[in-house]
Amino acid sequence: QVIQSESSWWHEVQSKIFLSFPYYKLIEPQETEIVELMREYKLRAIRYPTSLTNFGFVSTLELNINSNYDLHCLQGKNPQRQTRQGIKNCIVEQIDFDYLMKHGLLLNQDTAKRQGLKTIYCDAEYWRKYCQAAKATQGVITWGAIVDGKLASFFIGIVFEGWLNFLLTNSSSFFLEKRPNNALLFETSRHFLNKGLKICYGIGYLEELPKLNHFKIGIGCELRPIKQRIVFPKKIRYETSLKNEPS
Repeated sequence: QVIQSESSWWHEVQSKIFLSFPYYKLIEPQETEIVELMREYKLRAIRYPTSLTNFGFVSTLELNINSNYDLHCLQGKNPQRQTRQGIKNCIVEQIDFDYLMKHGLLLNQDTAKRQGLKTIYCDAEYWRKYCQAAKATQGVITWGAIVDGKLASFFIGIVFEGWLNFLLTNSSSFFLEKRPNNALLFETSRHFLNKGLKICYGIGYLEELPKLNHFKIGIGCELRPIKQRIVFPKKIRYETSLKNEPS
């Protein structure tokens, strides 16, 4: 589900939990707007990126705006070596959502297990609906890294206002040594940056994932400091505070 308010577009990342979009836009919604969103759509929470001067927890915005992006932009010998390996081992190309619907679910489940996360993308019925909706939405694209004829990694993104916004990126643990993530991120970034687009890979995870951040920095991603704010309905905040009171 996608909804719009005065300050932003919002999309549903979990049941009744909405994240503002596009990610690269830092917003400052009024409290009245937040309350109205909560009330009208019966939300469990909303989450949005905002400036460092506002209330929230310190996070990052993951960007690449280098129009001259190439191998020389990668940070360190290992990222360059691993990316060259990935380019050699993988075919990176645009794929369609029917193919992704069939082959992407296992990669979602594999990535969630590897990172110790719980995600709705592991649910088969949700994944089917998500791919059908993505296929029907203008500007939404998906690319994959193929190893030996099999999908090794993929991303889903949307081209919007001169930006490519990454929505989802997952991969197979079986093929990690082939470096499909390096190949996919590098080749697609170079393709779209050289076409004049800017790229937002997303906003920082709520969990600490230092290995993932290290990978993104190595591939040439800028981790720009921001704050994130998560707002819950007053009823939930009140009930939680009561549970935390000493007896």
